[in-house]
Amino acid sequence: MKENLLNFSKNTYSKLIVLMLCCLFTIFNSTISQGAVPKVKYVTAEEFVQKVFVALKIINHSQDPLSKAKLLKVLPANLNKKSIITKAQASYILWHTIQNLESLKQKLLPAKTNILSCWDYYRQTGKGFITKKIPTEIALLYYNFVVIEKIYKDGHKKYVFVWNPYTKARTQDDYMKLVRDFINKNPQKYKVALRENTKTLSVDYIKKVFPIIDKSNNLPSTIFNKVYQSVYQNTYQDTENVVLNQLYTANDQVYCYFLEDKILKVAKIQNFKTSFLGKEYNVNVKLDPRWNKFIEDYIMSLKRDFPVNHERFKYIVADIFSTPVSFQESILRLLDLGLLTPEINPYDQRFYIYPNKRLSSTEVNEIINRISKNENLSFDEFKVDNKFFRIDNLRFLKMLKSLPLKTQSKLKFTSNQFGIDEFGIYIIVEGTKYYLAETLPKDGNIFYYIKPYITYAKTKLQYKNLIPKDQIIEVLSEVDGICLVKYRNSKLWVPSRYLTILPQRKVFLNPLTKEEVEKFMNSRVKNEKSNYFIWVDLARLSIYLMKKENNAYVLIRTIDCSAGAEYTPTLRGYFKSKAKVYKFYNTRYRAGAMYGLVYSGNYMIHSVPIDQKDEIINNSIIQRISHGCIRVSLSDAKYIYRNVPTGSIVWVN
Repeated sequence: MKENLLNFSKNTYSKLIVLMLCCLFTIFNSTISQGAVPKVKYVTAEEFVQKVFVALKIINHSQDPLSKAKLLKVLPANLNKKSIITKAQASYILWHTIQNLESLKQKLLPAKTNILSCWDYYRQTGKGFITKKIPTEIALLYYNFVVIEKIYKDGHKKYVFVWNPYTKARTQDDYMKLVRDFINKNPQKYKVALRENTKTLSVDYIKKVFPIIDKSNNLPSTIFNKVYQSVYQNTYQDTENVVLNQLYTANDQVYCYFLEDKILKVAKIQNFKTSFLGKEYNVNVKLDPRWNKFIEDYIMSLKRDFPVNHERFKYIVADIFSTPVSFQESILRLLDLGLLTPEINPYDQRFYIYPNKRLSSTEVNEIINRISKNENLSFDEFKVDNKFFRIDNLRFLKMLKSLPLKTQSKLKFTSNQFGIDEFGIYIIVEGTKYYLAETLPKDGNIFYYIKPYITYAKTKLQYKNLIPKDQIIEVLSEVDGICLVKYRNSKLWVPSRYLTILPQRKVFLNPLTKEEVEKFMNSRVKNEKSNYFIWVDLARLSIYLMKKENNAYVLIRTIDCSAGAEYTPTLRGYFKSKAKVYKFYNTRYRAGAMYGLVYSGNYMIHSVPIDQKDEIINNSIIQRISHGCIRVSLSDAKYIYRNVPTGSIVWVN
């Protein structure tokens, strides 16, 4: 009996130990699979005020933060000190704190604000990307930028460049028409008319120096008291870069005099030729806003897409009007100061502030650091140097619709150069020119039209402590009612009952020509050794089968296809084909297929579905109806099966 009991105990203990180890292993695996999305530490209202006030030296650690906040009258109504603080509430507290503390007010808020053109900025500072050598047509395009001059109480200035195009002008042709219409209505203003405060101007394209021949009454007499006899010459003289002083008008012409080698000389401002990006331009200075203040004043007075102060963000941030009115002003002000940055929604490519979003400790610390450093760029602001304008960290992503998504993620870590030509503004990435969406011509850059086909979902409920409710996430694939999703650069499996698949927006896409496919593919794929390349264009439901010839891919066949349905999306990515399957049958779906090319797990390119007798069940193509695989016609599947070797590249986009 004891022996049996002992054996029973040993068996029981062994089973218990095994069971405990299994549980531990399960927990360990669960921790690993979910550890990619760290748990977020949120901040209460009391903790937020404490962090901000201590960091800004309003109180010390021992003082009560809420008492001080009430004294300063910076708390929103009905704030519960123990509740997690939202972005809207935090914005209210920050903005009212800045207004109530003179030290912060002087540091962050300008005493005066002026609106300048890029030419104003160049004329005042000698810096900027608009220069005297740029032709008129191109210079006019730069007036889509607004320069906000912020003058602070201590005298220092900050210049903010923002993109704010005119309602009636986008291209150089639009601008030239506006200028000519203005002159037709105001012919008396067709002349060189410089700003009254123009004292010096560096002009290196004026090569001909006009000597003073006689004491004409048209010239101011004060000049002749300073003229040396040696100035009187009968021939024109070439001169290099000079500084022109004291410009004046005579006989509807603009002259200036300057000292060169201690000799006073006179030059006439006249039309000139210049080259830009390999194209020759004739510049008429009377039509140029840099030389005609009447034209510049007219252009600067035109209506723009949105205001140039903090209220411009009402037109950029999609959910600002869904924010309670009492919080809107605070959010707009902090956006303008660069203390808040909206988030881009990948589903509709619009910016959202998410006012009800709960703030984490990391996000609060980031805001405090921005206040302390005061080196902030508002998210629509451009950095400027003397050659190009730059976007900092791609905050203004809306302007970069023309860039492939893969390229966008790379650019976040580099400083990227932009330029402008007769078609509009562009960015150069790895030697390729991409035009920004706002200035893209209708028949413009092909890269604007090639985008990945992404399935998005919205969370119905919070999933564990990993994904909050109402989050837009990318759905990568689905297996047996569980979806592989991407959230904050991490991948995890989520039951489909937590998700609502968002419908795809209807977008008309022109079919790509052979030249466009080859140009795009050969610019994207470099140093690839595979002789065959299959590009699955999910947006157009087309397959481009390419073969390498003379070290470049050539399109040999375009194939119509079907792809995964909304709830069973096709897995996107860059793969090497792994195997071929002549024929298979799935009893669960009561359907099979022929001529399969496997590229990832169970995902493959295969024929339309067949039954057990090899009869076609559904011959539909160019639809989103599959369980995730790529379907093609029986003849196309057979062609791929016979001609494309295993190991070839399959890019599903």
